[in-house]
Amino acid sequence: MSKTGSPPGISRRRTVGALAGAGLSLPIILSPVRGNSQARTEITLAIWGDKGSVTAYENVIAKYKTVRPDVAVKFEVTPFGQYYQQIDTRLAGRQAPDLFRVEFQVVGRYARSRALMDLTPHLPADFGSAFPAAFWQAVNLDGRTFAIPQNTDTLAVFYNVDIFNRLGIRIPAGLAESWSWAEFMDIARLLRARGGVRYSFAMLWQNSQAYRWLPFLYQHGGQLLSNDLKTPEIESAKGIETIAWTQNWFKEGLVPPNTAVKSNEQPQALFANGTLGMYIGGDWQMPYLDQNSPDVRWNATYMPRDVAMASDLGGSCTAVWRETRNPEAVMDFLKFLTSETVQRDFTLDGQFLPVRSALIDGKLAYASRRDARKVFLEQATTVPPHLVQTVVLPSFSRINQRLADQLDLAFTSGQSAELTAKNIGATISTILRT
Repeated sequence: MSKTGSPPGISRRRTVGALAGAGLSLPIILSPVRGNSQARTEITLAIWGDKGSVTAYENVIAKYKTVRPDVAVKFEVTPFGQYYQQIDTRLAGRQAPDLFRVEFQVVGRYARSRALMDLTPHLPADFGSAFPAAFWQAVNLDGRTFAIPQNTDTLAVFYNVDIFNRLGIRIPAGLAESWSWAEFMDIARLLRARGGVRYSFAMLWQNSQAYRWLPFLYQHGGQLLSNDLKTPEIESAKGIETIAWTQNWFKEGLVPPNTAVKSNEQPQALFANGTLGMYIGGDWQMPYLDQNSPDVRWNATYMPRDVAMASDLGGSCTAVWRETRNPEAVMDFLKFLTSETVQRDFTLDGQFLPVRSALIDGKLAYASRRDARKVFLEQATTVPPHLVQTVVLPSFSRINQRLADQLDLAFTSGQSAELTAKNIGATISTILRT
């Protein structure tokens, strides 16, 4: 819900494939207007994405051309590391693309700054009922809709099949049978002792993506903020215990010391080359693992659980620039892009996880890794609603930066869990007051 600097094909959130070199724009101009070649309308769609993402969007635009030859779509692809900076610059200069891809976590920030068009008047009253509540909640602010969900992704546990078979490690048969925290740690210690790997596992939260630590907090029964989202709750016993539990990964040497939240390490590469026995990562990294782990047979299973199960809100949605000059054409294309039939093909072409309720049934005919994708589809149903409310706050990007600073100190410098929680709480209080 890993980016620039990643090996090719690693992340749908952060990387860009060979078709989208630095700053490259891929123009796709559609045919003339509803029978009037002088009246053609042009709109612009901006995205980031790997090769699979680019192909999926290209296919949608080609299909749209057959039903709306009067609208010309200019398609722009930018590497993620430059993407939001470029969008912000263009918004400031009032030259933004008509539609642009955004992560769920930034919808609130752009809506609050009045950069996005309020889509509510342009959508049927029941439009949101086609999506699970968590996804629809993520694109709404103060009762108004500012984007439409496009795809999701989430976290699960990749594991080395041969090592797990040799050690007789139990693989959960379903979400309800996922490993407990205690069992997960026992497995990690077994991998370190007898697995023949340098480290037991690593977690995908590098490049300051500290929000991916939050599922563990919710698994333990805690939460970052109060129910009304107005005060911090990280200083509770649950918060301190969760910090201590994840800190212990580093203290015991179960994870590489250079894989903390402010590191630039690529843990998926460590799993692919056999350095790790497990890897907590995202579904979008499966193509990379298929291409780069010839000596590692792998599969995926569920996140561990404590008193509850939880995972990460990932993925993206499509928003509209508030000052678009062609709102009618833009909304027509957006509804087409996010319709059920088009979304089914888009999901399969890009190997995404779907966000429409009708498509979240585990029966989509993915070209590869159907069993692993089924795990991620099930895992995506475990994102806590309160976690969603937290990460879509307009101020969350600032909270995430401070969360990363403090967790990194706990993991790399031995800062106590109590002091870490206290510092996180204090900075959140300051942010929420401003």
